[in-house]
Amino acid sequence: MSLQIPVQKDIGEYEEKIVGKLSLRTLVCVTLGFASAIATAAIIYFWIGIEVSNAAFPVMCASLPFWLAGFWRPFGMRLEQFIPRFAAHHLDDQSLLYRSPTDPAIAAVKTGKTNRRARRAAKRKGAELHEPTKQQ
Repeated sequence: MSLQIPVQKDIGEYEEKIVGKLSLRTLVCVTLGFASAIATAAIIYFWIGIEVSNAAFPVMCASLPFWLAGFWRPFGMRLEQFIPRFAAHHLDDQSLLYRSPTDPAIAAVKTGKTNRRARRAAKRKGAELHEPTKQQ
């Protein structure tokens, strides 16, 4: 009998916190958001000649993508994982092709007769952990 200890499932998603409750990735995204906001405000003030207080909307729009990349987790995924999957899903033709069961290319699945040993193993507690498809 082996020793089993329950472990939280989210332990694989742990990220080391660098400053406060921010991971390195989040900290970089926040820093880039601040940098883009400051750069946009400087461009608007020095090149265009508009007061920064009157140009708050472009400043926020410049930093918003970085904030979203740092904090938003759609379906529990990071943004760089979500965007390719989202694009592939919506750019696909969304059609499924089915074959007829009378198609000769489809081989018939033959079921074998189960022996006593296999039936006892299936009734045993925890048998779902030892399904034949996962064994070699």
